[in-house]
Amino acid sequence: MEVQELSCTDCRVVGCARSDGSYPAFCPTAALGEEGVEASAQAYRDDPFALKAMQAASAVNADAFANRWCRVEETLAFLHHMGWQRIGIASCAGLAEEGRTFARILRAQGYQPFGICCKVGAIPRGRLGARCSCCDYGEASCNPLLQAQLLAEANTEVNVVIGLCAGHDMLFSAHSAAPVITLVVKDRPLAHNSVGALHAANSASFYGSLLIPRPELSAAEVTD
Repeated sequence: MEVQELSCTDCRVVGCARSDGSYPAFCPTAALGEEGVEASAQAYRDDPFALKAMQAASAVNADAFANRWCRVEETLAFLHHMGWQRIGIASCAGLAEEGRTFARILRAQGYQPFGICCKVGAIPRGRLGARCSCCDYGEASCNPLLQAQLLAEANTEVNVVIGLCAGHDMLFSAHSAAPVITLVVKDRPLAHNSVGALHAANSASFYGSLLIPRPELSAAEVTD
């Protein structure tokens, strides 16, 4: 029998969040020791950008919790703390209206938005050896690499993702010259609220089937 590798996803104690020393035997925090904790803190102190971003995110998180800010408000506050003005928007064509609205909000708050749609370049999927998609935009492929390139050429200071497909978002983030923030995760059946499936998976709902092996989702075998 294969021995299950335990990690934070198997922990129900979450002693690290309380710093109370209640750690299960497999806890990576317990394994660090004081020397490891200090090395982790030093990694931020050695990286000016990481330190500034961490301090800004912590300040924004506190204000967002206290004031019940939505994700848009939290993102705007983070942009403010970081001092960014030129904001890239990498949007899905299916969420073009949401991208336009976010750009209007940015302009209203004094920022300079510049957006690139996922279908930029209008490359036929066949030229990439890609299968037809389920979307309603014909044969044009999504193009996250060109999105990243054009936003880099536009000198954006940070890029905000709005609804890029799973996998396309990964490619965009990997090739983006600027840091990336995710504002919206596309999830058509759940009105872009992916956590709904995680909540429903533990109930008597359709999404409970996610806990039952499904060949089309399985990691056991991948075929073209």
